[in-house]
Amino acid sequence: MTELPGDSGPYDIEVDGDASSSTDVDDASSELASLTSSILTYVYENGRTYHAYRPGTYVLPNDEREQDRLDCIHHVFRLCLDGELCQTKLEHPQSILDIGTGTGIWAIEMADEYPMTEVIGVDLSPIQPGWSDFLSCLSEGYYELTVIRVPPNLRFIIDDANQPWIFPSQHFDFIHIRGMCGSVENWPSFLRQCYDHLKPGGRIELAEIVPRAHCDDDSMPENCYLLKWQKEFHRLTAIQGRDWDIMPRMPKLLEEALFDQIEPSEQNCPIGTWPKDPKLKEIGRYFRAQFADSALDSYSLALFTRFSDWKPTEVQVLMAHVRSELNSNKIHWYTKFSFVTAQKPLA
Repeated sequence: MTELPGDSGPYDIEVDGDASSSTDVDDASSELASLTSSILTYVYENGRTYHAYRPGTYVLPNDEREQDRLDCIHHVFRLCLDGELCQTKLEHPQSILDIGTGTGIWAIEMADEYPMTEVIGVDLSPIQPGWSDFLSCLSEGYYELTVIRVPPNLRFIIDDANQPWIFPSQHFDFIHIRGMCGSVENWPSFLRQCYDHLKPGGRIELAEIVPRAHCDDDSMPENCYLLKWQKEFHRLTAIQGRDWDIMPRMPKLLEEALFDQIEPSEQNCPIGTWPKDPKLKEIGRYFRAQFADSALDSYSLALFTRFSDWKPTEVQVLMAHVRSELNSNKIHWYTKFSFVTAQKPLA
């Protein structure tokens, strides 16, 4: 045993005689490459691809078709918000977190709007810009596990926001959460993490599309296929154990998480081009297009076949009927964009 300078006792860690070998370095590099590869490997199911990181925890796909839909929904939100990226009015934020960043389009545009602000986007799937460069780095032997930067003040991290967060406490000025209603396992615990990681006075905004169709006249028959699909969707999400219609409860949940200045709001979102108002007609055009062409499929296939005895062909038949109703433009149905903003108290 040897004495370390300034140490109060013997140093008795045994030295490995083979420590000079590069084998352990090669093994570590191989292990890192394997772990990274598992993040970038997708699960194929019913002709769609789903994330492989913590597989099975999320029923929406992550393929190119879904990415196009997410970008379309981002456009619809901006139409709804009169071109703004969020309802919250921000004043010189230093750090912004986008949970469930998806394709990263919101985070990218926010980083462009606030070039001096640190913006972080978190998601389970590596579908944001820059991951193709990451794969090239891997092939050349360079490893960076979960972080890709585009542009300089933005970084994307692959992680599960339901798990303990890696960020410092009281770090963010603004936390943005959109389209996460079916992804959060425990809302009280999730909101507590948001609270802990916001600076005093920091703001939070949650935005969702309400998963229910409304109609103010008699144009929607009770036996229509969309209502049949909607009823089955909510039956199966209850079996799944996720609350996809959380926004009516969100103000109370935020209050219990100790937030204040809680402000809920809703805006109508037509499904189709039936409204007379030009803005609503434009919103309805884009919303119907993404819903009929992609969202219906995205929200149905994995959910119906994993949590019930629906066969893929049966789901396809039901969706075909729903699409026919949507495209007819005869039913004056609409859904709602729901927003809740709040603040962490200054004291």
